[in-house]
Amino acid sequence: MSDALAITTPLTFSGHETFALRSTWLKKAFDLLIETPDLFFQEDAFVRLGVGKNMAQSIRYWGRVCGIFERAPDKSRHGITDLGRKLLSDDGWDPFLTTLAASWLLHWNIAARPEAAFTWYYTFNLLKGGEFTIDGLAQQIQGYIRAHNLREPSDVTLKRDIACMLDCYRQPGKNYILQQGEDVLLCPLTRLGLIQEIPGQRGSYYLVSGEQESLPDALVAYAILSMLRVLGRQTIAFSDLAYAPRSPGRIFRLEEDALLRRLQRLDEVTGGRAYYTDQAGIRQIAWLNVNEPGVADVLLEQAFSNEL
Repeated sequence: MSDALAITTPLTFSGHETFALRSTWLKKAFDLLIETPDLFFQEDAFVRLGVGKNMAQSIRYWGRVCGIFERAPDKSRHGITDLGRKLLSDDGWDPFLTTLAASWLLHWNIAARPEAAFTWYYTFNLLKGGEFTIDGLAQQIQGYIRAHNLREPSDVTLKRDIACMLDCYRQPGKNYILQQGEDVLLCPLTRLGLIQEIPGQRGSYYLVSGEQESLPDALVAYAILSMLRVLGRQTIAFSDLAYAPRSPGRIFRLEEDALLRRLQRLDEVTGGRAYYTDQAGIRQIAWLNVNEPGVADVLLEQAFSNEL
């Protein structure tokens, strides 16, 4: 793969204050930032958000990591991103994050960017074997950081980061009954079922691969386009789409056959912008113009429209 996928920016292992993302947080912050761009630089931000101080800092972290808002160059305010407006406006794609398309999109935004939440990135892009414990995953991440001469977090910080990631994806136990309104306290990533505890092995987890039937084809196409843009390429091999870092196969945990079926529908899904070929044993996709303006939004709108 190209060096375009190399990690060169500082890595982040904190900022969430150990709070998993909650379903209502992004919309709440979005609405307030529209009126008060310097919200998170005001002492009473936590009062306006209706949460504690640490939780307010966590909301700021998750808004940035999910790509909903970003800090302005002068570092005195936050600006809503184009994605944030299209997703969370009152007439947006899914302002209250009730659809599985929203959950998959947030998962992609978090796991595909190493600088934003490296524990998530490592787990879904680089983890060997797909099974882990908190201690084992921490050792793997520390080994990677040392091998690449990156700044290493403390052991405590790293393990808290891993625990927060688990809280984002783990579903309540099968015997747990949600009380009325309690679902808004859950992270929207839990409904994806991507991390499960290994039966009979308390504290051991595995990444769940499969067909991922709730994942819209248009979101897979969006992920492919994003990957091609990072690489600066028009074509990419099937093996890279299945197994390379920042690929839909790795991040969405799509098994090979499941990914292949998605690629075979790519021509129809993209309106002829991209297509899959298998010639002389060479399997790849080609995208006619990865720099076409507006195509990413077209794909995302399609992903959400199919859930309505």
